[in-house]
Amino acid sequence: MVDAQIVEGASKTYSVADGVSIKARRENDQWGQFDEDWGFRIHDIPIDFRSQRKYDNYILAKQEEKEKKIVLKSQPYNIVIEPTNICNLQCPLCSTGIGAQTRKKGVLELENFKLLIDQIKETCLQLSLQNWGEPTLVSDLPEMIKYAHDNKVFTRLSTNFSIDYPKGYLENLIKSGIGRLVIDLDGTTQEVYEQYRRNGKLEYVLKNTAEVVKIKQENNLKVPIIQTRMLVMKHNEHQINEFKEISKKLKVDEMELGNIQINPGTAKQWLPDNKEFVYESYLKEKEIKPCHWPWSGLTINWDGGVSPCCIIDDQDTDFGNIFESGLANLWNNEYYVSARSEFSDTKKMTKLTICNVCKNDTHNPNLYRVGDTFSITMNPSTKYRGSKLITKSDNA
Repeated sequence: MVDAQIVEGASKTYSVADGVSIKARRENDQWGQFDEDWGFRIHDIPIDFRSQRKYDNYILAKQEEKEKKIVLKSQPYNIVIEPTNICNLQCPLCSTGIGAQTRKKGVLELENFKLLIDQIKETCLQLSLQNWGEPTLVSDLPEMIKYAHDNKVFTRLSTNFSIDYPKGYLENLIKSGIGRLVIDLDGTTQEVYEQYRRNGKLEYVLKNTAEVVKIKQENNLKVPIIQTRMLVMKHNEHQINEFKEISKKLKVDEMELGNIQINPGTAKQWLPDNKEFVYESYLKEKEIKPCHWPWSGLTINWDGGVSPCCIIDDQDTDFGNIFESGLANLWNNEYYVSARSEFSDTKKMTKLTICNVCKNDTHNPNLYRVGDTFSITMNPSTKYRGSKLITKSDNA
């Protein structure tokens, strides 16, 4: 599950109440410039989850990024923690979905999650709880979110929601204090939906979405912001209007139309005909800008391995293990200094990192990827099953 946060101005988010595009939550907001050119938006973070300490760190981080410092005094403020890399679906443009052998499968333990929150709570503005798996498969997830919420960490969760949850799970999830819930709705009929969300059931997605909206309303909760999201592809672009109508009927807070990311060398057949939903860099050359990630955030996999961003699925390119070294030491280690050097006039490259290979040219067809997916790797021989749907009878 590659999350849409990494994209540059691609997603289009609308208020369900009036259908108006949401671009400016920044009125009367004193937290600086609105970051419109990438996924993190400070104005999405409610005031209740901000503090003077976080403000000071955020401003310092933005200044160090502007100056392209390679050793930082600031700490990461936009963090991804992966509860699990196990998934119930087999999406053909996801390395987990095609069975790639990139990292051992597992689940983050609750106590380890708490250790992570204790390290990031003073400076983290947004915590995203997904990466290469379906987070709601984790039974401890509501308790994880509650611990983050109690420590004033704003959480964001992206889910396929195509699960028949045990009684009480959704109520615990919505009452946990989760800040934003993004629900994948990539088709309005089962026939279209399952072309990408393979092994998924649209009826579960719709039932679960209606249930969480009801729980939020009945308990007069401010959060989560409940958002439906359609990744626009060739096979579902004709259902955009139906997606909007279903979102309105479900009474979610927001709806999003997102651009799919692919291996540009092998999978352009998934791109929609409507170029409004295709990245310019898939159509023509685009100016490459320095990457935000080395100064803003990191991705913590379930086993503690740290990836510099959320589009990398390659254990051998980890920048270290946070359970072994701790965040403070890891954030300025040789890997991070080498990665920042790629975009800085100050050079101190002692490690060849995946950032030095990618160079933020993320749609470059010459980068090694896992099958047809957007996942970047430094291993050209990554083994994977492929896009063939595996059924229960195949595993019997």
